Amino acid sequence: MEEQKENIMRFVTDQKSQGKTITATLKEISIKHSTYYSWLQPVRKKETKPHIAELTPEEKAAIDEIKEQYPHLRHRQIQGVLQNRGAYLSYSSVYHHLKSMNMVEPYRRRPSPLKEPRYSVWQKNLMWGCDWTKLLINHIRWHLIVIIDFFSRYLISFGIYPSINASHVMHVYAAGLKDQGMHRGTVLPELRTDRGSPNTSWVTKEFFSFMSADLSYTRVRRPTDNALTERFFGTVKQEEIHIVGSYPDEYSALYEIGRYIDFYNTERPHQSLWNFTPHHIHEVNNNTLILDELEDLKQRSRMARRQYWEGRQG
Repeated sequence: MEEQKENIMRFVTDQKSQGKTITATLKEISIKHSTYYSWLQPVRKKETKPHIAELTPEEKAAIDEIKEQYPHLRHRQIQGVLQNRGAYLSYSSVYHHLKSMNMVEPYRRRPSPLKEPRYSVWQKNLMWGCDWTKLLINHIRWHLIVIIDFFSRYLISFGIYPSINASHVMHVYAAGLKDQGMHRGTVLPELRTDRGSPNTSWVTKEFFSFMSADLSYTRVRRPTDNALTERFFGTVKQEEIHIVGSYPDEYSALYEIGRYIDFYNTERPHQSLWNFTPHHIHEVNNNTLILDELEDLKQRSRMARRQYWEGRQG
């Protein structure tokens, strides 16, 4: 390439000595003016000047010092330590310096212990969850208490009371047994609750002992031990309670919430149940059969779609 440039420049000089203009010569050999005159300029080495935003040696040393003192801190925390010491650096500046020193460790989230549910449910009526939440009746705080099946997410029973005590916990559990046709003397569902006073009272424990049913409590700061009940409350608040705001009276609240629970059980598709309803899962009571049903539905739908398009093409 350098040799070719020298030959072109020599040729242009020769043509100029013979009285031909540089412009005509360059046009003849299809070389741009800017290209030719750039070749005539002496090659200058560009001086690399530090950018005005580049970290100073003192700032880099401060980052290194903090990283050495606190090796577990990542770039955002180190930036915070520097800021609290009166020196402001951006997150990215700290990160790029650490990266240039090969001091950025891969970040991996630790598995949360909250995701350990401590139960395995393979059929209905093995474990139920019980909890309560707030609602307004005539602008006064009342409470909705529910029993939910952990296998199917089917709402077994519910009640609405001004306040919750042990008798209400026992009542909704007994109502759930009646709804499912279960009675004392058979294997009854275990009830999972939090450690609220209505659940831990002597009366409640005596009732479950008399019924020969297990009463288990969630761990402290472990909401996933009763996650299905908590998730239902999030749903019913968004789709019913918060829409109404305040029910005019107790009977209206019982009717409207009862109607919503019936909709939730029998009509509302549930994503975690492969978009079947809790009532359907509760009735079939076998996940293998449910998955077989879903696969059969997929196959029939694909076949119907295929027959439709083949008919259109014919």
